Amino acid sequence: MFKQFIDKIPGADVFMVTSFVTFMVFFVLVGLYLFIVDKNHLKHLANLPLEDSNA
Repeated sequence: MFKQFIDKIPGADVFMVTSFVTFMVFFVLVGLYLFIVDKNHLKHLANLPLEDSNA
C-alpha cells in the first residue's frame, strides 16, 4: 500500500524521510533536555498545580 503511494506521488519519499528525521531530532532533543535539566526544577514544575500561590 505505501509502496504504491510513494510510486504515484513525486517527492513523497523526500517528504517521508524529512518527516522521519524531524521526528527523530525532536525526540532526541527532548531526551537530552530531560537528562540535562535540573531535577529540582522538574520537581518545582510538577508541584505547581498543587501549590497555593495566594498565600
